[in-house]
Amino acid sequence: MLKERYYSTVEYFDRFGKVSKQIDIYCEIGKKPTVGDFVEAFKNSGHEVELTDFLNLTFKPRQPLATSITSIKVVRTIKDHTFKPCAC
Repeated sequence: MLKERYYSTVEYFDRFGKVSKQIDIYCEIGKKPTVGDFVEAFKNSGHEVELTDFLNLTFKPRQPLATSITSIKVVRTIKDHTFKPCAC
C-alpha cells in the first residue's frame, strides 16, 4: 500500500513543562491523517497513548505512572508535498 507523509507539530507536556516536537505521520494516499495514524506515530516514538479530547487532539498515556509525559497535544499538521509516495 502506498503512503504519503505529513508533518505534525506536537506539544509534549510533562511534570517539568512542555516541549514542542515534530513527528512524521504516514497515511494512505488521498486520505488525511486519522486518530489511529497519530496513535501509531506516538507508539513508534515509544508512547502508548489514548485520545482524551477529540476537538483539541489531546492524548494521554495509557499508563501514566510509567512515563513522565502527562499529555500530548497536536498543534498542527501539514502535508509534505516533496515526499515521494512509498510502500512504508
